[in-house]
Amino acid sequence: MKEKIIKKLEELEKEHHIKIFHAVESGSRAWGFASQDSDYDVRFLYYHRPEWYFSVSKQADNLVQMQENNLLDFAGWELKKTLLLLIKGNMSLYEWIHSPIVYKQSKEFDAFQALAQEFYNPKALMFSYVGLAENNCKAYADREKPKLKKYLYILRTLAACHWIEQRKTPPPIEMDKLKEVFRHEPLIWDFLNNLIEEKKKGTELGVIDSPVLINRWIEEQLSYYKKLADRLPDSVKDTTLLSNFFYKTVMER
Repeated sequence: MKEKIIKKLEELEKEHHIKIFHAVESGSRAWGFASQDSDYDVRFLYYHRPEWYFSVSKQADNLVQMQENNLLDFAGWELKKTLLLLIKGNMSLYEWIHSPIVYKQSKEFDAFQALAQEFYNPKALMFSYVGLAENNCKAYADREKPKLKKYLYILRTLAACHWIEQRKTPPPIEMDKLKEVFRHEPLIWDFLNNLIEEKKKGTELGVIDSPVLINRWIEEQLSYYKKLADRLPDSVKDTTLLSNFFYKTVMER
């Protein structure tokens, strides 16, 4: 499958006259708990030829394509959009940068990765994870049989919040590493590991009985981390470095 994905990325470059400088797997395959029927979430960052940026017309800043009967899900962000999202501490971008499954990388990525470290914003990242957890909570509210994967997504985002708070560093995206923050919480540790095993051997539509104690714990954690994120200092930095990177990357293509 990797060869097919790389070939498709090359076709996208030719078709849209772009340069993809970073392409990875996102979602459950990157996190380490793909189910038997999980699709491939291919995410990439790209930029256009210089003349594209001088158009007065509004142009798309992303590319989305589905392939192989929706088994291959391709989605990419243009460079300027990417840099603006970096300033905002976008969680999805952060995870694309740190994915362990890489399909394509070029020399521009090294400089971009250094910028991502420079602009790391724990406040914005924690707010992003809390927001995602809240959205997933709404998906199982009042359901007797919520989707198994929704609980995995919620616990994963809360684990990231724990990591940011406790270890003062950007959280890893692999669940095997991230779940270590729960090792000394037996209720969560056992529940999470059981979910992971069930997800791996099941399907994307797998469901579980709604666990009352876990739900209560999730609500408490969400409340705590919303308040903590609000108290974290704002990270405001000079964006000149990003502008310089953008100009150098596009003009020296």
